[in-house]
Amino acid sequence: MGEKAEPVATVVASTSDHKEPKSIWIRIQETIWDGPRSEDERKLVQKLDLFVMSWATFGYFVRLLDSANITNAYVSGMKEDLNVQGNEYNLFTTLFTCGYLVGQIPSQFLLTKIRPSIYLPVVEFLWTIVTFCFAGVQSTRAVLGMRFLLGMLESPYAVGVLTLMGSWYTPRELSKRIAIFYSASYAASMFSGYLQAAIYRGLNGTAGLPGWRWLFIFCGIISIWSPLWGLYAIPDNPYTGRARWMSDEERSKHAARMASIDRRKPVPLTLAKVRRVFTHWPLYVFTFTLIFHCVATQPLNFFAVWLKSLNRFSVYEVNVLPTAGQAVGLVTTLLYGWLSDGLNRRWEILIIPATFNFVGMVLVAANANYGATFVGYLLNGASWGFWPVLYSWAIEIMHKDMEERAIVIGVAQTFGQAFIAWWTAVLLDVGKYAPSFHIGYSVMCGISVLQFSSIFLVRHFARREEVLDLQRGVDPETSDADSNRDDKAASPR
Repeated sequence: MGEKAEPVATVVASTSDHKEPKSIWIRIQETIWDGPRSEDERKLVQKLDLFVMSWATFGYFVRLLDSANITNAYVSGMKEDLNVQGNEYNLFTTLFTCGYLVGQIPSQFLLTKIRPSIYLPVVEFLWTIVTFCFAGVQSTRAVLGMRFLLGMLESPYAVGVLTLMGSWYTPRELSKRIAIFYSASYAASMFSGYLQAAIYRGLNGTAGLPGWRWLFIFCGIISIWSPLWGLYAIPDNPYTGRARWMSDEERSKHAARMASIDRRKPVPLTLAKVRRVFTHWPLYVFTFTLIFHCVATQPLNFFAVWLKSLNRFSVYEVNVLPTAGQAVGLVTTLLYGWLSDGLNRRWEILIIPATFNFVGMVLVAANANYGATFVGYLLNGASWGFWPVLYSWAIEIMHKDMEERAIVIGVAQTFGQAFIAWWTAVLLDVGKYAPSFHIGYSVMCGISVLQFSSIFLVRHFARREEVLDLQRGVDPETSDADSNRDDKAASPR
């Protein structure tokens, strides 16, 4: 680590060394963005944001657009045109999730072998082709097969981006950027609703195609730009990256930034390392936490189904009204990310969405009246921001080992999606339990309590590991995930 000392000093020089007066705009940026930093580092990170965040956020937007549009298609004529019966709608979600499960863990291992700048754009391009194919589907059997394929192709993206971001951003930068990345999911769901509503009004019947088929065509046209931009924008990692937009000097500075917080250079994945990861607590604790979170945030996906069942709204309104839940999720997710980074708090901020989740679950499970249930769905949207802060915390706790971060994120996401698959098929069966889903939502109230409790489980293990590091004589200033922050507390909170 000694050989990195000089570049680190160059990159992360204290702002106290700067004698020039700062403009009002710079001071505002420091307050609401990443805190005080040298002008050199500020420009370095801004350039990184321009390429990495633009690609990651737009790519996640189209990934969620291409997977979530099945709901808008279903309520806009697909159900009638393809004669969707019984639990087939649930199977659309279940088969997508099964494909996601099949692809996710192998994909994370592939990411340690294949450059992300090649691997991720290729799978983006392939899922775009599948999205176009949905416009010509003629049977529910074909939809089921293509949903499985779509899930498998989309599985590398989110976990791949999280792994990539953990290799480039420091703790004071990470949570808000993951929140921005994740907020694309709300934007995609909202946009899909607005897009389908507009298509239903303007293109339904054009060229002999119903509006829901035009939705898939437009989604494909929007999606094709992400893999093209990704081929140029993705920088791999600071130690081996070959992005054409980044100079060797800039790459060295980024490597120094990571060295200053003990984010280490990737090493070949060995059997011994895999064994160590599978005997270390983060794999299991974060997996359980994400399972609880994934299950407890499912109601928002059934908001449109509940509204359609009331028989009081038009097709246009059924597509537009659920975007209120997505809007709440968008605002609160960004708020949690800013608070988490700005206040240097992880577990304390996680309590907020976990509380919203429980209150919302109780309201939708009770289904007392239209107003209370509507508010319950909105509160469920306000709880989705748990995910970015949790992953920021996980990346900080596992800051020394990129391969462990990749495996843990992949396994946690896989098991979370696995539980969604059987949970929606069994307890949220639209054919049996819509519109109230009383049994499933009642059980999920208990799952919400487990999600809340898991925050303190992670906190316990993180603090225990810090104590063990101190007993082994490891300097907390270099081992702690928050060592780059102004807060003097040793453990990542």
